[in-house]
Amino acid sequence: MAEMNYQGVSLENVPYFKKDRYWVSPMNFLAETFDKSQVQPKIQIHDVTLRDGEQTPNVVFTAEERIAIAKALNDLGVDRIEFGMPVVSRDIYEAFQEVLKMDFTSEIIAFLRAHPDDIKAAAELGAKSVIIEHNVNPYFCKHVYGLTHEETVTRMVETFKDAQSAGLKARLMGWDASRTTLEYLERLYKEICEQVVPDSIIFVDTFGVLTPAAMGHAIRSFRSWFPETPIEVHNHNGFGLGMANVAAAVLAGASCVHGALLGLGERDGNIPIDEIAMALELLYRIPTSIDLSQISRVCELAQRISRYKNQGTKPVTGDFYFQLQAGVVIHAVEKIAEAGLGTRTWAAFAPEVIGKSDYTYLLSKVSGIRTVRMYLKELGLEANHEEMAELLERVKEQSNLVKGAISLEEFGFMARDYLKKKGRG
Repeated sequence: MAEMNYQGVSLENVPYFKKDRYWVSPMNFLAETFDKSQVQPKIQIHDVTLRDGEQTPNVVFTAEERIAIAKALNDLGVDRIEFGMPVVSRDIYEAFQEVLKMDFTSEIIAFLRAHPDDIKAAAELGAKSVIIEHNVNPYFCKHVYGLTHEETVTRMVETFKDAQSAGLKARLMGWDASRTTLEYLERLYKEICEQVVPDSIIFVDTFGVLTPAAMGHAIRSFRSWFPETPIEVHNHNGFGLGMANVAAAVLAGASCVHGALLGLGERDGNIPIDEIAMALELLYRIPTSIDLSQISRVCELAQRISRYKNQGTKPVTGDFYFQLQAGVVIHAVEKIAEAGLGTRTWAAFAPEVIGKSDYTYLLSKVSGIRTVRMYLKELGLEANHEEMAELLERVKEQSNLVKGAISLEEFGFMARDYLKKKGRG
C-alpha cells in the first residue's frame, strides 16, 4: 500500500490526484493562483470544425462527411455545432437540412454574414440559432467594405432586427476585434446594443495577437459594459498562446469558448476542442459537457475525414502522448506502479480518460534492460541479466541503423538468433 501523505504532500481527497486517472499540479488550486470569483458555473463548448475548420488549406468536407462529423461532435458532447454557412454551397445547405431533422443534444448553429441574403437563407433552411458576423476593425470596414462607423452600426443593427423578426436566436460576432482599441469597441457595441439585444456577444481574436493578460482584461471589460449578456470568445493561435487565452477568458467570466477538432482553421488554426476540455476539467476543475472518453475516437475520425494529421507531440491527442521509449522513463513508471501509486500517472492523465487503451513501450537506443525484459516476456523468451544486457547493445546498434524503434517482431528475430547462438534455442 502506497503512502498517500508523504512529506506533507497529500494524494488523498485532493483535486489534483485521482489514482489511475490523473495527477496534475497542486499549485493550480492555490487561492493565490486560481481566482474563481468570475468563473461561470459551467463553460459551454462551441465547435467550429465544419465552418472555420473547412477554411484550413486543402481541407474539404462532403455532405456525408459533414453529417458524420456532426454526429461525432454530438456524441462528444459539445454544446453547439457551427455547421457552416448555408449560402456557400448547395451541399452544405442540404446537409444542414438533414442534420436539423436529427435528434441532437448539441445546438446546431448557422454562420451568417451581416447580409439580408444570409438571413433569408437561414430562415428558409429552418435554422433556429445563428451567428451574425461582421468586421469591427474601423480600418477594415472603411477600406474593404467602404463603410463609415455609422454605416457599420446601421448594417449590423438592421441585420439583427431582420434575424430576430424571423424568429432566429442571434449571436453577435465582431471579428478582428483585438486589433482595435477597447475604447472604440465600447463605443461601437454600445451603439449597436442600444438598438438590438443579441443573445450573446462573441469577442474575437482573429489573428491570435492577444496576450493572456490582455484577453482577461478585454473579457472583464465586455462583462462590465454588458452585465446581462453572455460573453463568448473565439480566438486563434497566432503566437501559440491560444489555449492560454482560452483559460484567461474563462477566468475573466466568459461563458462559452470556441474551438475545433484537431485545431483546424485558417492560418494558425483554432484552439483544439480536446485541449480546451481537458485543461478546463483537469487543470481547473471547471465543468463542461464534454464526454472525455470520446475524445480519442472523435479526433481520430476527424483526422481520417479531413486528411489532416496532427503532430505526434501535440498535447492530449498526439500519437506520442502515451508512447514511452527512454529506459529511465519506463523504469520510473514501473517503480511508481509497484509502489501502489497507480499505473497511469507518468503522463498527466491515464490513456483511458480520453478513450485510449494503454501505454505503448518502444524499444530503441535509449531503452533499458527493463524494456528488453518486457519484450522477452511478450515473446515467451527467457534470458539472464548478462544476456539481456548484450541484447540491449544489439538493439541500440539496430536502432541507430534504422533511425527509430525496433518492432516486437524484429526484436524477436534478433533475440531468438542470439539465444540460439548461445545454445539457448
